[in-house]
Amino acid sequence: MGDLGDTAWSILRQPNVWVAFALLCVGLMTQFSRYAKAAGWPRDRLYAARAAAAALSLALAVTLARATPGLSVDWRGCGGGTGLPLDDAEGVLNVLLFVPWGVAAGYALRRFWPVVAVGAAASLLIELVQGLLGNGTCHSDDLVRNLAGAVIGAGLGVMLANVYGSTDR
Repeated sequence: MGDLGDTAWSILRQPNVWVAFALLCVGLMTQFSRYAKAAGWPRDRLYAARAAAAALSLALAVTLARATPGLSVDWRGCGGGTGLPLDDAEGVLNVLLFVPWGVAAGYALRRFWPVVAVGAAASLLIELVQGLLGNGTCHSDDLVRNLAGAVIGAGLGVMLANVYGSTDR
């Protein structure tokens, strides 16, 4: 697990990741909170929506805001792969990246498929931006791994909402 910690730390120690995280949190939490309040959600769902906003902000920040040498707008293309093998630290982090989002969003929405769809869209956006800017690699394996994390998290979140969630709306 040393390699996993080293990889995570190499990304998280970059100040621009934290600046992007803070800015994304402000924007996404504001929007998620507005939606939850307009829908009349109880407090536990509102807090889960805010946690989902923070988790999605972190996923976007660590993948799109990290410093990368040679950053420029030039399509580099996307690579293919074999899917879900978790043979390196980055593969494990790709799965773990979307689990918190899935848990919080699944709890807030109490619906599995919309959470998975947003997780898939966010992952696709991340991969396309990485292919365009070169701050990471655009790879189908990453898309599958991120989606697996969103599926795991959404399943857990919906299950937790059914067991522990408030019965209001």
